Amino acid sequence: MIRGIGIDITDVKKLKSAAKRNKRFLSRVFNAQEIKYCSGKKNSALHFAGRFAVKEAFIKAVSDVKGIALNSISTTNDKNGRPEIIITAEIKKIMAAKKAKSILITISHTDTAAAAVCILEG
Repeated sequence: MIRGIGIDITDVKKLKSAAKRNKRFLSRVFNAQEIKYCSGKKNSALHFAGRFAVKEAFIKAVSDVKGIALNSISTTNDKNGRPEIIITAEIKKIMAAKKAKSILITISHTDTAAAAVCILEG
């Protein structure tokens, strides 16, 4: 049973601009692992935009849960390269509140935008 669904589209230029304007932006939004991963990519802004879209899609999927910090939602890749949200104690509490057992995410992008979908299954 679907317990929540969210989608987000992030403009790569806007995210890149925000990071340039505010030096603390990346560390406020992303954890060290995400920053290392994205910074190691040729077009790092595109990868940061994808990770940002995941965070926003997750927040939309759990729409009735308030006060979630963006940097508490972390995305990594499994051994096959598939993106997944890291399950922390805070995420476990949210999942329990939503009666969800799993989180499915997907990320897609063009040169100018990144999109993500998040589905909570229960």
